Amino acid sequence: MSWYRLTLSREQVAGGAAHERKEEFFAAFTAARAPRAVALFQQEREDGGLDLFLSPDCGEHAAKLLAEWGCVSCGRPTMIGLHLLVGHNEMTYYLP
Repeated sequence: MSWYRLTLSREQVAGGAAHERKEEFFAAFTAARAPRAVALFQQEREDGGLDLFLSPDCGEHAAKLLAEWGCVSCGRPTMIGLHLLVGHNEMTYYLP
């Protein structure tokens, strides 16, 4: 299963896009009854932007957001600088 990534520019981050995406994801997460393996992570980029990573199970539980946001498939993110924004804390222990 692949992960999903959304890249936000420094300008988008400054305009509040990261916070908006987090709120939208939280609403979808809650509506799906908080599945264990569904999570949203962020990782800062050197250029001041952010990469948002969505776990593989988001393909099933948050497909609408993936399409709306224009997320792309990607490999599992590295743990370096990866921060959980929405999801269960134990998700970081068994990253698929």
